[in-house]
Amino acid sequence: MTGSGARPPKGLAPGSAFWRRLAHAGARHGPDFWLHWSPPLFGLAFALALPEKRRRVRGNLRSVLGRRGAIEEQLDVARTFVSYASCFAEALGGARGDADRASRRLRGPGLAPLLASGSGLIVATAHFGAWDRAAALLARDFGRPVLVVMQPEADAAARELHDAVRAESGVRVVHVGGHPLDGLPLLHHLRDGGIVAVQLDRVPEGGRAIRVPFFDRVLAVPEGPFALAGIARVPLVPLWVRRSGFLEYELNPGPALRLPERPSAEALRRAAEQAVRALERSVRACPTQWFDFGA
Repeated sequence: MTGSGARPPKGLAPGSAFWRRLAHAGARHGPDFWLHWSPPLFGLAFALALPEKRRRVRGNLRSVLGRRGAIEEQLDVARTFVSYASCFAEALGGARGDADRASRRLRGPGLAPLLASGSGLIVATAHFGAWDRAAALLARDFGRPVLVVMQPEADAAARELHDAVRAESGVRVVHVGGHPLDGLPLLHHLRDGGIVAVQLDRVPEGGRAIRVPFFDRVLAVPEGPFALAGIARVPLVPLWVRRSGFLEYELNPGPALRLPERPSAEALRRAAEQAVRALERSVRACPTQWFDFGA
């Protein structure tokens, strides 16, 4: 790949199965120092190789922090790629024996009381911080089965590998966007007392969106999670998990949102706005862990 933005062969693209297998091998079987120190180097390498992504990240940072000096901006761009690589590697290495020492602060306020009754729970997150690792920690700390709702990745082999890694940590993935009935397993899962994790910064193909203000832009939020919370009669909790150090994570839950069984368009919009305001607060507190790299 060149600095002019030329694309690599499909099999060597950043999201390909080749890189996923390589990252998984190092994260799962490499020594402790490798999991700790190699991701920042790979993050910087991808930052240098992907100028379009760098510009996207710089634009995101400007939305949060405004325009600053060129050196300060580029350092934060680099920090964003490094943070992403570290979160990504720790998620892939989640089944390591030493990964179990990860911070147990996911028992923070706002979740345990909601789960005490045996009710299901929708956790709404985004591509921020250790979102992927958080699902495994929820399954571990609360002893509840966790379903993660995702759109399928373009590279089927990469998707299958990462889904298998998540399954080892007690997390099952439901891919949506291909059929109107994709969401039915989620409803059954919630009614059985399970946890469903969804991402608010991606709208599945063919899904309905709610557009709400987000910094200096408008964010399209999927309507489905909020409607599902009403139908299943379970709370929806915005949850952002910041990586605070090597295998350490801090929980930042927003207020639990409860919707009527048949929410109106206005009720859906208000709930979406509340969830996105919680996301804004977390991004403002730690902008270099907002991982919106574009398509």
